[in-house]
Amino acid sequence: MKRLKGETFYHELLRKVSFYLVNNWIGKFPVTPNQITIFRNVLVLISFYLFLRLDYWYILGFVLFQFYELLDSVDGDLARYKNLKSKLGVWLEIFFDAIISPVWGLLGLLFAYISYKISNEWIYFIFWGIIGFSVNLEKTFYIHFKGCKSELEEAKHGHIYFGIIGKPFKEKIKNFLIISKSWENQWLIFTGLIYVLFKINLFFYVWIWLIMLNQIHWIRLAWYGYEKAR
Repeated sequence: MKRLKGETFYHELLRKVSFYLVNNWIGKFPVTPNQITIFRNVLVLISFYLFLRLDYWYILGFVLFQFYELLDSVDGDLARYKNLKSKLGVWLEIFFDAIISPVWGLLGLLFAYISYKISNEWIYFIFWGIIGFSVNLEKTFYIHFKGCKSELEEAKHGHIYFGIIGKPFKEKIKNFLIISKSWENQWLIFTGLIYVLFKINLFFYVWIWLIMLNQIHWIRLAWYGYEKAR
């Protein structure tokens, strides 16, 4: 089985660990990729509950979420290892990934509530809505102006690696922005960890950063479409 590349150095590490676990351990057990997919989504919901506590249980939630991220590679690697690819498996992956872990999904809503809980400011729900609107524009513009999936969606299938070291300056900036966007949920989760450990509230600045990231991407695509239309 050929190992797929991760889109960033963090995802590349997860891919390597997943490849090793599937080939040397998990692949030997009578477990299916769909079972892994369902398990990982139960796991992430447990981590959400632990995040809400905003105490030292948050650390366990943080660890569970990183394990959830690892299992995102494991289910696909296991499907290739056992040749068990199925339409149901693809549906499960797309359904849960679209709803649960994105910043515009349940995870983002959860952290909008956590941000509100800490600061008593409703504006974080507006921030969450702005990001959701921006993501909708980005996906629409990719389809209509480029006629393809986004770079990140292509990267998740192991086709693209966004590195920074040794790249031309413009490509470094572009890849830095793409990497930052691929870590959207991690920005919020790490911010929560900083709050729990040090009682430093950085949520406002992180939400503003995430909003800026999402505006940059759809504006770039809108400009690309405009240039083609001229």
